[in-house]
Amino acid sequence: MIGYNEALARAKAGKHNWNEEEYIAAAVITWADAEYEYEEEIENDGYSDDEFTAWIEENAEELAKQAAEKKGTTFEELLSIDYETDCYDDDAAFENGYLDACELEADYMREMGW
Repeated sequence: MIGYNEALARAKAGKHNWNEEEYIAAAVITWADAEYEYEEEIENDGYSDDEFTAWIEENAEELAKQAAEKKGTTFEELLSIDYETDCYDDDAAFENGYLDACELEADYMREMGW
């Protein structure tokens, strides 16, 4: 088993963004009534990118109709769906992953009688 500092050094080697991950933070649904275009932003509340995009694609028209009702207008046409991404940089995620790997290795060693 390698030490934490060695694992961290290997993870960072040559990568300025060694633990950044991009994820879909929100969807922006653009829709129109007879006169104007509108945008409705829907935040991703912790779904995976695939789950969130599938849900948005399935429900975009209904979400736009609900937004139109709130604005006191009528939904005529869905124009587009755009996704906003963000990055999170979580040092704690690396540490937790490292600790999990250590625990798995220790369990394996106990099973093997080492």
